[in-house]
Amino acid sequence: MKIWLLTSEFPPDFGGGISTYCLETAQMLSFYGHNVTVITQDFQVTDIKSINQDNYTIFRFNPSKYYTSSFLGYETNLSYAFAQVVKELIEKEGKPDLIESQEYMGIAYYLLQYKWLGYPIFEDLKVLVTLHAPSFLYLEYNKVPNYQLPYYWIGEMERFCIRSADMLISPSQYLVNELNGRVKVNDLTIHILKNPYKTEENYVANPIKNKELVFFGKLIPQKGCLELISYFRQLWKEGFDASLTMIGGGDHLYHPEGIDMIDYIKKICAEEIKNGKLILLGSIRPALLHQYVSDAHIIIIPSIVDNLPYTVPEVMSLGKIVLASIQGGQSEIIENGVDGFLFDHSDPSTFKTQLKHILSLPEKTLKDISQKAFNKVKNDFGYDTVYNEKLTLLKSLVEDTAVSSQFPFIRPQVQIKLPDTVVDKQDLLSVVIPYFNMGVYIEECIKSILASTYKNIEIIIVNDGSEGNENIEIIKKLALTYNIRLLNKANEGLSLTRNAGAKVATGQYLAFLDPDDTIESTYYEKAIRVLKQHTNVFFVGCWARYFDGSQGYWPAFTPEPPYLLIHNMLNTSALIYKRQSFLEAGLNDFNMVFGMEDYESVISMVEKGFMGVVLPEPLWNYRIRKDSMARAFTKNKQLYLYKLIAEKHKAFYSTFGAEIANLLNANGPGYKYDNPTYFHHFGENSYFSTGLKNAIFMKIKSNKILRKIAIKVKKSF
Repeated sequence: MKIWLLTSEFPPDFGGGISTYCLETAQMLSFYGHNVTVITQDFQVTDIKSINQDNYTIFRFNPSKYYTSSFLGYETNLSYAFAQVVKELIEKEGKPDLIESQEYMGIAYYLLQYKWLGYPIFEDLKVLVTLHAPSFLYLEYNKVPNYQLPYYWIGEMERFCIRSADMLISPSQYLVNELNGRVKVNDLTIHILKNPYKTEENYVANPIKNKELVFFGKLIPQKGCLELISYFRQLWKEGFDASLTMIGGGDHLYHPEGIDMIDYIKKICAEEIKNGKLILLGSIRPALLHQYVSDAHIIIIPSIVDNLPYTVPEVMSLGKIVLASIQGGQSEIIENGVDGFLFDHSDPSTFKTQLKHILSLPEKTLKDISQKAFNKVKNDFGYDTVYNEKLTLLKSLVEDTAVSSQFPFIRPQVQIKLPDTVVDKQDLLSVVIPYFNMGVYIEECIKSILASTYKNIEIIIVNDGSEGNENIEIIKKLALTYNIRLLNKANEGLSLTRNAGAKVATGQYLAFLDPDDTIESTYYEKAIRVLKQHTNVFFVGCWARYFDGSQGYWPAFTPEPPYLLIHNMLNTSALIYKRQSFLEAGLNDFNMVFGMEDYESVISMVEKGFMGVVLPEPLWNYRIRKDSMARAFTKNKQLYLYKLIAEKHKAFYSTFGAEIANLLNANGPGYKYDNPTYFHHFGENSYFSTGLKNAIFMKIKSNKILRKIAIKVKKSF
């Protein structure tokens, strides 16, 4: 098979579980004769660099090379870049049989969006998502403000990857159980398959240094390091004379205190460190791991939540005695008292009991457990075992020809029933242009519609009581020239003007376009393709490109609650609908006197189960005018309209009340930001472009001195 593996982490730039998994998987699949390509990010290359590694190929790419780096946050732009690299490689080398990706950081988000939206290069791809470390779960346990943007949005991308994958694999049932309630998985099939790990061929007994107790893992709350220190502090108070060595560190911020975890531990454990009870080794190179753990009496893995940490098979393969918590997939590996030991954080006394029990065991018993630990990893994680199970799954994925008509929304709403009597003209698109004194722009708008690759179109200009003979004469002439339907009415405002056009339209599909805007030629064709493909999609939007008075892009996103209820996520004034759904649930509310009527319309449609999607490319051109309605939009007008919307949809807001409160507390009012993909710490009137923010972010992240300075600056606010 031709298999592509997408990963944000790969050696030698990264260590850790995902990196180890991808290395082992690439080696395993290529060993058994598959054509394996690893695709990963690398900010040190300028474009895409191909490297032949043993029996597989690595493609390293720089995410900042794509234009989206100027307006998408780091993780979201990374996902977009992965999709573009896949597209470029397919055009060059042909399609793979399947693509495997992590869910972490949502790196397959845009790849899967393109697939489900029917983009030709992507629509037939088979995408396997392997569950590793969903940030929407781990950030919660790591006490990170996970409703803060972009953390929340990254979680939404991960949730979509889980919901939309062709196949899901998890190395532990524990993770699947933890996901339930945080993302809808009860209607999904998730296959449990251990991670591959190649051990030495034969067991070699290592000497044991009595009472050498070692913690091995990242210094983050999720890994249970703080609980472990608490347990040992109590033991030391009781006269326990063994020290604890902690291996791990890295630059892991302890968010509640705003400092790195290792610095926090040094702060709270100064006395224990001084008297030698607690030894902090920090990060060590993987090559030196054996040196530090080979003679340990016990390796402690005290995670408070975990999938299947690679540290467990790594140290068990060395024949080490492992004492691990049951709060993770490690409890599915270790048979308590046979090849390792388990304790339960919900009963802290079990840690003390197990630790003292292990220390009391004779050397012969420990050697027997050590041998069994080695055998467990060799048998359960060995290439032969994992490969045969995985190959069966991969074959079933490649051979599966089923096609779903349901778009995989994260939180689909219950849909109300549409009327049975429909008299719309099949496949006709009615484009409604609400018109008021826009004679100078409207012909450009009309020409862009006529240039559409979708040709079955009727154009309806709804004249909302325009003033002056010139504005009226222009549309009369255009109506005759271009065979356009013209509807004249008294001036009633934009809401009722749109509604009037929707009601007189005869098409199965409906679009609105303001007379000063234009569209790209493929917009309608692509949108209607999606509306036909998915029975549960009722409107389609796209990204916007600014022109005339400004330049730049406005990215839009699939509108789902709860984020939709605090901020407009898409270009609501240039959507394409299934017309009957708009008439049933989306008619503009004339009470929205200052604007936002199109935003309220989308909320109304989603609330009633008429969901919509976004084409992730700029297909709508949004003119920036000094005299536009948007320029006269004040904060007080926004607050008034937000109040109207919340009161009108009170039941819908109540359903997501806790999430809405958390989002607002973490990010401030929704009118202060318009992009969920990046941090808003620079303020709403920032002079920094998103691309510059991303560059600064990566520079700070990779430089320890700059990182410490940034943490101090952040704490000062």
